[in-house]
Amino acid sequence: MSAPTPEFEIVKAREFLRTLSAARQVYALYPNEHPKRMETAADLTGQIGELCDTRGRAVVLFISDGNFYMGATLLAWESLTLSRLAQSMTDAGVRSLEFRPGVTRADADALLRLLMGEKGAESELAWIGVNRATPVVPDADVSGMSELLQSYAAGLELLRQTAARLLAGRPADLDATVRLTEHLAELISEDPAQALLLTTVKSYDEYTYHHMVNVCILSLALARAIGLSHEQSIALGIGGLLHDVGKVKVPREVLQHDGLLDEEQWRLIQRHPVDGAGLVAVTTRDPLHPAVSIVLEHHAAFDGSGYPSLSSGRVPSLPSRIVSVADCFDAITSKRSYRKPEERRQALSILQAGAGRAFDPRVVRTFVRLVGLFPVGSLVQLSSGEVGVVVRNHERALGRPTIRLVLDAGGNATETAEIDLSEKVREGAFRWSVVRTIDPVEMGIDMLSLLASGRLDVPMPADEGPGLVHEPAPGETPPPGYVDTHSAH
Repeated sequence: MSAPTPEFEIVKAREFLRTLSAARQVYALYPNEHPKRMETAADLTGQIGELCDTRGRAVVLFISDGNFYMGATLLAWESLTLSRLAQSMTDAGVRSLEFRPGVTRADADALLRLLMGEKGAESELAWIGVNRATPVVPDADVSGMSELLQSYAAGLELLRQTAARLLAGRPADLDATVRLTEHLAELISEDPAQALLLTTVKSYDEYTYHHMVNVCILSLALARAIGLSHEQSIALGIGGLLHDVGKVKVPREVLQHDGLLDEEQWRLIQRHPVDGAGLVAVTTRDPLHPAVSIVLEHHAAFDGSGYPSLSSGRVPSLPSRIVSVADCFDAITSKRSYRKPEERRQALSILQAGAGRAFDPRVVRTFVRLVGLFPVGSLVQLSSGEVGVVVRNHERALGRPTIRLVLDAGGNATETAEIDLSEKVREGAFRWSVVRTIDPVEMGIDMLSLLASGRLDVPMPADEGPGLVHEPAPGETPPPGYVDTHSAH
């Protein structure tokens, strides 16, 4: 197995891929020889130079199954968020790029034209080699999440395209939504624990899209635990994936507002279920499609105290009640524009406190059993001093999950191993117990890279966004300035 790629090299590789992605978009907008293209090619040349200077030798990046690698190191965030760049490289037949010191602006220009579909551009490359290096196959035992990651990335891209279509006055692609939901349901059925681990992924620039994919995954896992049929689960998953689609009609400056929101901004946000239901009805061409009611009712509340008000005191449908629980859990555990994320165990407490009022108590009970007292994906410290990730729950003893160790008692990275907290010593006492849960952000642990490649030393990308714009959950203290505009009608 090859040596791990150093942290500073990963940082430069990430910067390069994001610059390459932005440069490709510029090339899509401007014709050959345009000054904007030349300026962009010059910027990319400088980025390649820094990447080569970091290593002091040639640098090789690979693309495999839509994922980016530097050597054998998976660049998980870039694989997840730069799917359009990955697709353009695949379409151009690019499996590897080797950058040698001395790359010129002409090289950068030819590379970008190659990614735009200009086949002859490859012959112009002097200091960049295409497909000359053989990809280093990652250790398959490190992660079983490759297909889930690809589906997650596909979900993000589908939501980007959906937003663009809806803003252009066109219906969303329902067939693509159904295919993605069916594939996610299949993967969740094969390994619910791995799918739940993936919902620990929190965006650094597309909070709403990540939230929508997470809610879809959580809802599908919950549907499976409740015992819904395949057809019911798929309709539920579509509603979960599109539950916040009405936010495409909320002005960007509101969704990206950093800090407290005023009454008018809250009023705009609280319109999104009605707007979203209309958009889904147009897409499905069926106002009675189950996804329409899910989008409309996911904030209505079990006791009818939410919004919009339902006729004749009607209780939201079961799929809506399921998505409501998944929506709240993911929102509470996400950074919001006015509040830090709650840890996953606290999120369960908030759900339980709202059972019978905001949430269906039966759905909450099933959800708690599904994710456990220490929710899958939680980072915990054990009585031994070691730190690990909760990877699956015990069928009966919810406080005794299986843990994947990541740090030893001294805080150093340790060999990957799973331990069962239900294991006892001869005297009948438990060998390990959970002492406390830990916020991975405070420890500087990138959960996505840890889950995808097993590496602790991969730096987290900068968190520059304001966070998810979302209603405060029932039981939470509303942020200063919050106005419950729907109850004022």
